[in-house]
Amino acid sequence: MSSDSKLLVGLIVGAVAGAVAGLMLAPASGKETREKIADKASDLKGDFDKKFKDLSEKIKDLEEDSIQDFKAKFYDVKGAVKVKYDHIAAKVKQMEKELAEKMEGLKKEAKEAKEVKVESNSV
Repeated sequence: MSSDSKLLVGLIVGAVAGAVAGLMLAPASGKETREKIADKASDLKGDFDKKFKDLSEKIKDLEEDSIQDFKAKFYDVKGAVKVKYDHIAAKVKQMEKELAEKMEGLKKEAKEAKEVKVESNSV
């Protein structure tokens, strides 16, 4: 239970307890007591509705902030991943180029070695 919820429950319980104690201790007729109870209940309902509305707005704001924070972090991570991907892709292309050059060099050396072998066999 969040601190706002605990505060709201505490306020309601305290208000009810205070109202009941005040009504029980005050000398009044049954009709007056019932009217006071109805008035206090109406006041408490109004207070409860206000607190509930305030709490709902805080939760909504928190949800919106959380969503915005999540989106910001998501786009940060997405950007970082793209940068790393681009870096890795560039390295792979460089390695492909180097391997192709080495392969050409090996083919050339193999051809030259074959020609030398053919010449030495001819002699």
